[in-house]
Amino acid sequence: MVSYIGTAKEAPENQIDSEVKVFPNPVRPDYNGTIGISGLTENAFIKITDIAGRLVYETRANGGLAVWDGQTLNGNRAETGIYLIFSNNAKGDETLVSKLAIVK
Repeated sequence: MVSYIGTAKEAPENQIDSEVKVFPNPVRPDYNGTIGISGLTENAFIKITDIAGRLVYETRANGGLAVWDGQTLNGNRAETGIYLIFSNNAKGDETLVSKLAIVK
């Protein structure tokens, strides 16, 4: 018997604020796994910035789920702080902003 758990998840038709979840949140110092963002529309574009608006990471949702390994674009672990997660659907007409706290 073989079992497989991937990073894709069925996507809702529309992004709704109350249904988008960022987990774990906050990210604690002893956590080394990935950070998930669920409830996104299919193939949503994701941009993660620090509180000053500097781009930290960008990706595309796989189905309705986006995954971030906590690494910045230059490969360093993200610093302690509040991060903003911007998402929009493929057409660009549905946008959403979520927050994430990282504690080192």
